[in-house]
Amino acid sequence: MKKILLLIMLISILPVGPSLAERFDADLTVGSNSIDGGLHFKRDMANGFWRAGGSGLYNDDDGTEYKWLTADFTVGSETLVPGLACEVGVAGIVGEAEYSVYSGDVGAAAFTGRVNYLLPLQNSPVPVEFFAGFAYAPEIMSFRDTEEFMAYHVGVGVRVVQNASIILKYNSYDVDLESKSQTWELDDSNIRLGLVMRF
Repeated sequence: MKKILLLIMLISILPVGPSLAERFDADLTVGSNSIDGGLHFKRDMANGFWRAGGSGLYNDDDGTEYKWLTADFTVGSETLVPGLACEVGVAGIVGEAEYSVYSGDVGAAAFTGRVNYLLPLQNSPVPVEFFAGFAYAPEIMSFRDTEEFMAYHVGVGVRVVQNASIILKYNSYDVDLESKSQTWELDDSNIRLGLVMRF
């Protein structure tokens, strides 16, 4: 499965050319017990943009351990409000989760959404951005041991240079699973600090 996700990421970046309307976004955030990183390719279109890539998450905290890989594709555009961008899409998620005496396999084909707002410079001495996103898969779009998948995040970033931001994110995960004829729930949240680079 890891090879398949790597292949998807590779295919998404093959058409890269010298156009200024194309770029990569790389991010890495860490918390006291978790780490998350991703790489995405973004390309502008006449009526917006599309973005494709993948990410990986690992968390290990006092009996709660989960890890999964995500491959996603979204489309989006700037809205009528300057600095505000919205995007929607789909994501494939595969991994594992453990909580107390329970363990199971995570699998979902999720709907995703994201909103990003860059505060106008006249309102702030440095460029500040606010962002939020979610991924949701109901039972019919969940597989392996997963009955339902829900994750969301909210955060703030400061653009320390033109192509990099320091970000602070609050992340929440709510995954319903059924394994070995037992129904259980992974319910966890964390705060991570990190960096987003655009090139």
